[in-house]
Amino acid sequence: MNPVKFVGALIGGLLLLFIARLLLLVTPISERLQGSPWWVYFVVAGIIFSGFLSFKYAKEDREVEQRWIEQEGETFMEPIRKRRERKEMMNG
Repeated sequence: MNPVKFVGALIGGLLLLFIARLLLLVTPISERLQGSPWWVYFVVAGIIFSGFLSFKYAKEDREVEQRWIEQEGETFMEPIRKRRERKEMMNG
């Protein structure tokens, strides 16, 4: 991941966390949530961020694997195409 994008995503996430925290201060749920230790929010944010990265890298891995499969398929199909061309030249 590009460092600039990473920092931007981190700042955006912290901004969203800040806005959510401000909104929760106004609601009745805020009394219960304010009793939670501050580090709990970081743990939850870390779990969500970890899930996002896991999804992202799994998608990239599938794309790389698909490209490799296509490349190997081309390597396998090339001799078959050449044999077909030779066969057509001899018969045609």
